[in-house]
Amino acid sequence: MPKPLHQRLREKGWTEEEINKTLDILYSEEKQIKHEHFFKGVHPILYWVGLVIAVIANFILAVALIPFLMMLTSFQVYIILAVVGSVFGLVFKVIIKDIEHIDVKHHILAGAFIPAVALVTVYLITSVANKFNSVIQNSNSHNPLIASMIYFLTFAAPYTIYKIKDLVEEHKSSVDTLDV
Repeated sequence: MPKPLHQRLREKGWTEEEINKTLDILYSEEKQIKHEHFFKGVHPILYWVGLVIAVIANFILAVALIPFLMMLTSFQVYIILAVVGSVFGLVFKVIIKDIEHIDVKHHILAGAFIPAVALVTVYLITSVANKFNSVIQNSNSHNPLIASMIYFLTFAAPYTIYKIKDLVEEHKSSVDTLDV
């Protein structure tokens, strides 16, 4: 989880008085009531739009990979899939991490759903590229299972690492509060 605002402001050199005044302005009860309906309506929309964009981007990427799947060796394709999977995984992690107000079940849904869609998409596109190769009598085919697993693992790695770090930090903070 991101550091609390007061901690980030303190690290930037703000005094406690400045921090408290700012937090009072931002989080006053009047502001909370005024914007309550906005938060309830907008956060789910941002979450679902982010997920839909991630699914569409994965599909477009997979379709764009067809020529590469037809021309490159398996090793080259696997390297490209690993790099692209890592980059898309990092973007996905940022999208989910920045939507701080979604609950745990939505984090779990996103953490499982998007990589699963990516896995299926890359598997299907690799199979399609192999069919094209057989039609044009190109012997350059790839194992769809290996290709999709490489993409899946590299795509899911950034989010998985983020969640593990988050859980470790929560555990440390709960242990620290018990020690006090």
